[in-house]
Amino acid sequence: MKKLLAGGTLAILAFGGMIASAAPASAHTPSVSADCGFVNVDLKYYNGAKVTVVIDGQTVEDTEFSNGFQKLYPDLALDKAHEWTVTVDAYDGQGGTQYDWTESGSIGVCQTPPPAEVVTPVIPEAVAGCAASLDDVVIPESTEAITYTKTEAGIVATLTSEEYTFPEELGAYQLQEDGSALLPTELIVIEEECAEPEPSPSVEPSEEASVPPAAEPSASPSPAAEEPAELAATGATVGGAIAFAALLAIGGVALVWARKRMQQNA
Repeated sequence: MKKLLAGGTLAILAFGGMIASAAPASAHTPSVSADCGFVNVDLKYYNGAKVTVVIDGQTVEDTEFSNGFQKLYPDLALDKAHEWTVTVDAYDGQGGTQYDWTESGSIGVCQTPPPAEVVTPVIPEAVAGCAASLDDVVIPESTEAITYTKTEAGIVATLTSEEYTFPEELGAYQLQEDGSALLPTELIVIEEECAEPEPSPSVEPSEEASVPPAAEPSASPSPAAEEPAELAATGATVGGAIAFAALLAIGGVALVWARKRMQQNA
């Protein structure tokens, strides 16, 4: 009978020891609460562990702690849904994973955002010419809603925030996968063919050009022949007067000779 009692006592003590040794591990108390705008992590009664918190795909916590851990992650956007995951790696578990713990959850949209303002990108003035390029285009001035930049493909209009949106019909602009709008270069740069320069006419040498130039006059040119002087009264030249006088003389001689012939015949 004493042996039975002794054996039973040993069994009870052994079982009690097992319960006592398991008590600290079973006391681990992980807790996560999440609602509009926040995620709260509260971990109690751990004999060393590591906690990892991921919100919307971003790791916001990766920390080791010795006893407990508590932290609030606030300021989550109310107009968006959120996903979260909390993972605890406990160091006192048998095999290293016995008391590990993971929990995930989501937060729905808590506040409907106001409708985005519709803004239309500006089309710059086109340029034309045989040497025209995108560098000649003056891009529109950026605003608080849209920024404009030049790329090899053309003019890119980009919204500055989600408070703005493009209209369904963008006209010459083309909506891109990243949400920006592209105005292709060929729509604002009009290339024209450059006119070929006309060849200058070839000048053939003329006959006059082949004639050697006349000799230059000497430094002391010969005096020009003097024109015959005119008589003061009649305006006749001196040579004409001499010829007239000679005729008168010949006529006088002929008259004298004729008189003498008449006298001889008488």
